[in-house]
Amino acid sequence: MKMYTPFKKELSDIDEQELLKLIEDEIAEGLFIEYKSDIPRHNSDIDKNKVVKSISAFANTRGGWIFWGVESNSNNIATNLCGIDMILERDLPDKISKIISANISSTPIFHFKIVELSNGKSVFIIQVEEGPVPPYLTSKGVIYQRENNECNPIKDRYVIEKLTERAEEYYSAIERFCSIDYGETRGQSESNQSYLELYLFPLPYGSYKFEKFYETEFFKNVSDRFYQGIDFNLDLKNGTVITSALNLGFNSIYSSQNSLIIRPLDDRNIIYKTTTAELFQNGNLKFLIPLPEFCIRTVPKHYEDSEVTRYLNEWATPLLKEGEFVSHPESLIEDPEDTFRRRNSDFIENIRMIDGAEFIYYMLVITSKYKTILEDCGFDLSFEIGYRARVTKTWRKFVFFDNHDYLEKLKLYNLPVAPKDNVEVPRFVKGNYYPLDLRENSMFFVIAKTVLDAIGLPDSGTIDFTDIICRGLERFENKG
Repeated sequence: MKMYTPFKKELSDIDEQELLKLIEDEIAEGLFIEYKSDIPRHNSDIDKNKVVKSISAFANTRGGWIFWGVESNSNNIATNLCGIDMILERDLPDKISKIISANISSTPIFHFKIVELSNGKSVFIIQVEEGPVPPYLTSKGVIYQRENNECNPIKDRYVIEKLTERAEEYYSAIERFCSIDYGETRGQSESNQSYLELYLFPLPYGSYKFEKFYETEFFKNVSDRFYQGIDFNLDLKNGTVITSALNLGFNSIYSSQNSLIIRPLDDRNIIYKTTTAELFQNGNLKFLIPLPEFCIRTVPKHYEDSEVTRYLNEWATPLLKEGEFVSHPESLIEDPEDTFRRRNSDFIENIRMIDGAEFIYYMLVITSKYKTILEDCGFDLSFEIGYRARVTKTWRKFVFFDNHDYLEKLKLYNLPVAPKDNVEVPRFVKGNYYPLDLRENSMFFVIAKTVLDAIGLPDSGTIDFTDIICRGLERFENKG
């Protein structure tokens, strides 16, 4: 349900002329509106009790607007934009944010706007959204709700139960979304192939909608964004890397129920479970991709001369002279050189490596395309999105990087072989998610590193990922 607003403009565009409509239209205090001629104070300090009472009440009800610097009459109708002196309150947004986060649990969703007036003062606006996970409890243990133009404690147990049900439905909606039901062949289901599942969604969950989702123009724009490469400028500590035409080979798009499904198809993978992006009307995105894996016998050509590859060969499958005693002769396999044999091991037979550089590249491509589509549709990038990720069939696998720092960690700490069959980031229970700022150019790396850490990396904080990203992107760009 769309939040009530007394304005025709978005919060970010409200100016003095728009505020005057509160007076012209005789907008009164009520379920959605609260006026204060000045900042609520207790002695000389901000009255935090009054602040959290109002904000928690709006969050527990249906959201609303708080105006500081607007006078009202005995009928609670706005009469004058008196404003407040912001010269003495330069850090007011930060103060109010800290009061809210310290005194309301969980933290409600709110936005600020300072509107400068012609009299030299300002109106401070707090827009509070209807909270998706109520009840919002104050630090004094009170649950407030908005009743007409008042904020009153909730004493009816039934009302509290309904608030709890609202929160449970919110969590359940996220859980329902975060699953993959794409079919696969018997051979795929019986294989040991690892898949990455990535889930991205605007916050609060279910609050956004693509207005032109069913129009041809939208369909064409999404196909263009996925089919074409994306120019990407990446600012790193060693300079700026400019990489163009980032893509994953998408070339097929079609409509499903409330979603668009985009895949890279050719005559060899029409029926197979493969790379799939599914974009929903509510702005959510599901992304599935089989992860690139290899074993020590099938190292990709670009890693054959890697010092990490050489180390793994020497450590896990050392060369033995012909006739050298071993406890299990059957564990020897022939080496191309006549005088040597290479010892077999569990590493050769059972351990596989996930290409970490390609993993990071996938995150870069899909998050860039997702962000671009949201921007195309006017999405405010100051609003956070949530993300979840799951990697399946990780047992007996570890992340591989062609990097000297990474090699030193292997020598010091040994192989970080995953003991778990599936990894979830964060754990998929009760609507858990991690927030993400789309304005950050490195958002793709935030996701990638979090997931790779969960699979298993040795002391990842000291690995030079700048080198890994730069070399990987250069390789992928040349490949394209």
